[in-house]
Amino acid sequence: MKNISPLKIFLLVFLFQSLAIQTINSQGFDGTLGVGLNLGSALYSEEDGKVVGGRYIATIPGVSFSKYLGDKMTISLTLSNSVRDTQNYFSTDLNLSYDIFNPEGKLRPYVLAGFGLVNLLDSGFTFNAGAGGTYWITDVIGLNAQLFYKVSIFSTEFQRSHIFGSAGLIYSIDLGTNKRIWE
Repeated sequence: MKNISPLKIFLLVFLFQSLAIQTINSQGFDGTLGVGLNLGSALYSEEDGKVVGGRYIATIPGVSFSKYLGDKMTISLTLSNSVRDTQNYFSTDLNLSYDIFNPEGKLRPYVLAGFGLVNLLDSGFTFNAGAGGTYWITDVIGLNAQLFYKVSIFSTEFQRSHIFGSAGLIYSIDLGTNKRIWE
């Protein structure tokens, strides 16, 4: 798995996510999509930080795409890349989140789980588990924060488990399938 380019990773995840959304759309869920920009940071333990070249890695900007599935469930794809850091960190995550309370409220806390692909000194898959929340300022703009743990699935010499946190803005797009342009 060494030396997988970020472009190949992105294309693989984009294909998987596109197929997932196509399946979701065919099941008749509403057309709510979200696009987000965020600031993030990976945090490694002291011991693992020595292996990967440092404990903290800032990712600016991170980009996320999400689709509300219904029944308090949302699927999201997030791309994070280090900028102006001594470490070249690239991460792609596909997570499924579950709204803890009413998904129609202004504050929407959630739990999440999913899988990721991290490319630092080596490429490796992760299992993600964590929590987050979105506070909707308006019907279409929200503030989002989340924190999750990325557990390395296959041990490699250079890929290690770590905490990842992010905060940013989300823009909600309603692509209602039953609407016509003139309505």
